[in-house]
Amino acid sequence: MSIKTYDTIIIGAGWSGSVAAKQLTAKGHSVLVLEARDRIGGRARTYVNGNDKVDLGCSWIHGYKEGNPARGIAKELGVDAHLPKSFEGVIYGPEGPLSSEQAASLRSSLSSAQAAFKLPHPAPPSSASLASALFADSSPLFKSSATPSSDAANTNVSSTSPANPSEGAPSSKAGYDKALAEGLARTLEVPLGLKLEKASLKWAGWESTTSFAGSDAAPDGGYQDLVKKVLDSSRAEVKLSQKVTGIKQSEDGATIKVVTSQGEFEGKTIISTIPLGVLKTLPEGFFQPALPPKFTETIAGTHVGILEKLLLQYDEAWWPNASTTGSYTFLPIGPTPTENSSIEEIFNGSSLITANFNAPSLPNPSPTLLTYLSETPAKLLLVKPKEEVLKGFHQFLVKRLGVKANGGENRVVSEPKAGELTDWLKDEYSYGATTTPSIVSQGDERSPMDFKELGRPVWNGKLGFAGEHTEMEHRGSVAGAVVSGLREAERVNRLLNLLKE
Repeated sequence: MSIKTYDTIIIGAGWSGSVAAKQLTAKGHSVLVLEARDRIGGRARTYVNGNDKVDLGCSWIHGYKEGNPARGIAKELGVDAHLPKSFEGVIYGPEGPLSSEQAASLRSSLSSAQAAFKLPHPAPPSSASLASALFADSSPLFKSSATPSSDAANTNVSSTSPANPSEGAPSSKAGYDKALAEGLARTLEVPLGLKLEKASLKWAGWESTTSFAGSDAAPDGGYQDLVKKVLDSSRAEVKLSQKVTGIKQSEDGATIKVVTSQGEFEGKTIISTIPLGVLKTLPEGFFQPALPPKFTETIAGTHVGILEKLLLQYDEAWWPNASTTGSYTFLPIGPTPTENSSIEEIFNGSSLITANFNAPSLPNPSPTLLTYLSETPAKLLLVKPKEEVLKGFHQFLVKRLGVKANGGENRVVSEPKAGELTDWLKDEYSYGATTTPSIVSQGDERSPMDFKELGRPVWNGKLGFAGEHTEMEHRGSVAGAVVSGLREAERVNRLLNLLKE
């Protein structure tokens, strides 16, 4: 029996694959989408418990008012998106919550330090890290008289929005503490996805002039459902639980065979949205013929970030100012944790951001706390039993927020009714969160051009690549995934039309 030959086979049913499928089927092309997971969405994953829905992967339509194409897609599909109301974020130091003046001063100094290394000056060597600039003795980070920057790219992750760690906060010129300033700077490792010591100083903030930023909105019902609606709105054939094990071009170059755990499929063109973390693990011979050496070198050298989320849900909110505080930022009260650290020591030694979903910033508030884990705590916690991590974080919260369990201050703190800890780092279909900004290198090997290289088609244009890792201007975001899906759909449409002539 002959195998059906599709115009295009798309590997991956995340944002980029779903957008590409929608565009190509609208042009009349036959499209097959192969997804390794048993669900649609990719790195869009929404936690659902009754009426509560919390995104554990991508969460926001960044630049909602500034042109992010995800807004138009949501509107077309009838999905509302909510701009959050602003609520104050509180920073906790070793002695408890900082005063609003001290917190504002720390934020101002951090913003000024970020602005300082963007000022006109000789380009730093490619081996210089963001940490080397932020933590230098002369850094504005350690000067309480620092002037805050108005550059949106310099906004820090101490949020005034209950569930958005990218929204900035007011600033002041009050006193500061060096250890606290360093702790707050470490919260930048959340959106960066890597340690400051590995982030390139030369390319820091490079995409800030082109990436969508400013206003953020949360899609109603969560991102996973929105991606599903995108794919459902196409006329593509979709097959789940299809782990691809090889992609092989025919000898005459006319077709490409995709081999999966469930069978074989044939297409005139292929769009791979396989995440960069997975591309790094593919065996030799996965692509036949092999990808160009420059392509494989870029795959090996470009960095995938680490960002995990820890969710605790309660019957009722017990934490201080639960209806008026947007987020809690916990600065370290112990040494930097190591592989030998206990769960308690890991939390105590890390900079943590906890979003408070009980504050009515978004519709349907719930007694839920969502914590963002940067590289150091994430890697150390993921080797611990999940239930012990959830229990340990609950105990950490009770201590740091100054509430006595089972009484004290006339307040009873019950155990969480549900919890979740993501594991994108070990997930075989992601192996990490998203790409990071360019990393340090010894001889200018790494630059934003890496993301451009990862989006270059091969095999005379018949094998293309999409995904956030292929977008130089919008890498690491839903916008990058969407833009790349639109880009590849347009390119493949032109190619298919030429092949039909």
